[in-house]
Amino acid sequence: MGAGALGSVLGALLSNKNDVLLITRGKHLENIREKGLEVRGLTSGIFHLDALDYYPGGADLIIFSVKAYQTEEAKKIVMREYAGEPVITFQNGVGIVELLKPLDVIPGVITHGATLLSPGVVLHAGYGDTYIGEISGEISERVVKIAENFTEAGLRTEAVDDIMKRRWLKAGVNAIINSLTSILKVKNGAIIESENLRNIARCMASEINATLRERGIEEDVYPLAIDVAKKTGDNKSSMLQDIENGKKTEADYIIKPFARGDCMGMIYHMIKFLESGV
Repeated sequence: MGAGALGSVLGALLSNKNDVLLITRGKHLENIREKGLEVRGLTSGIFHLDALDYYPGGADLIIFSVKAYQTEEAKKIVMREYAGEPVITFQNGVGIVELLKPLDVIPGVITHGATLLSPGVVLHAGYGDTYIGEISGEISERVVKIAENFTEAGLRTEAVDDIMKRRWLKAGVNAIINSLTSILKVKNGAIIESENLRNIARCMASEINATLRERGIEEDVYPLAIDVAKKTGDNKSSMLQDIENGKKTEADYIIKPFARGDCMGMIYHMIKFLESGV
């Protein structure tokens, strides 16, 4: 559900072992139907996958990869034919799991890098980690089986008992990488190559960590952000792609939850200015 850059890469990988339906729209949908989905980079090939602009029902599993602000709209589309099937969310940001209720949600975290090069063509720019788990913290039989299926298909996935903590940490990492790359219009790797950017990232991390501590999460997001930047160095962050394409960003779900100090507050308002297109 939402086969943009990342959703398309996920669909291509998972099709190695599963029947996959991509739900997307516009020229991307048209080109996938006419020519197949072309994936370049770490995954390479033409993938002839079914593609629609609506959910027809009958799936064993639904994966949400729409933008955070598109969650309500996408949920309504799914609800028309929904029959209780599990829904994995790999979406960025805080509050998504709550927005997806009453769907049967399995929260997930993924750090792969993907870029939409042109309609029907995506770049798999970075291979990161993938985790899924139950909201309750239970490692259920179903998440274990899904993780095994994904791994066998080529998407290395681990079932974990702390997925909600990992989603908050992922949001913190994204708040650093996405905002810096968007403001400065650089790829992710620039953060590790520049001492100046690393110093800004440390300032951001100190304020993000304070918010995380209030939720009982005692972990420093700075080294996590550096690690992700290394793994996805040649990737343009999704937020930068949105800014370049004149689209709305996910800043309200990724940056705003941490924008309580001077550093993150300033970063948030800079992104909102860029988003406005002024």
